[in-house]
Amino acid sequence: MKKILSALLVIVMFSLGSSSYAASFTPTLRGGLGMDINGGLAFGLSGNYLIKMGPETSEIGLSLYSGNSSRSTTSGVHTYNYKTSLYVLGLVVNLLPNYNATTGGMFGVLGVGMAGVLVNWSQQSNTDSSLGTPDGAGGSEEKISAGAAASIVNLGVGWLAGDLDVRFEVPMLFIFNTVGGASSFVPTFTLTAGYRL
Repeated sequence: MKKILSALLVIVMFSLGSSSYAASFTPTLRGGLGMDINGGLAFGLSGNYLIKMGPETSEIGLSLYSGNSSRSTTSGVHTYNYKTSLYVLGLVVNLLPNYNATTGGMFGVLGVGMAGVLVNWSQQSNTDSSLGTPDGAGGSEEKISAGAAASIVNLGVGWLAGDLDVRFEVPMLFIFNTVGGASSFVPTFTLTAGYRL
């Protein structure tokens, strides 16, 4: 999977660089809130350049993302509480089909990228003392923090009005190495707003 996503990023970057049209660059800022599949809250900020080459528009930029999620499971007499926090810094290239800065309206979002991820994962039980660090009351907790690399696939739709656009996006992280019991596939549903400077 990571080879496929890396190849897609190379193809997109090559297509941008090989266009016969002169490119114009417009800086933009955007931010948003979202939710992962476990109901955890996520938020993000990004600084981008809109790239206009002939009839096509794309964007490239750095994105900061943070997300937190938790869940609980029961096995026999024990209940386990899991928490995961993600901090992501990524370079993302989005193609924006039907994006028209003059007329506005609806457009698509198709993106790929690469990211560095800091993952904090923990599991805790009030009754199982075998997880890691005892809590002194019959339970225990295990914590793992580690860095990882990830690929990003971003899909969405947006609406442009003047210099402001609003998007519903689904950025999906494919983390290359699993940290503790954290998932290696992290889809997030986000609502973002961006402004052309």
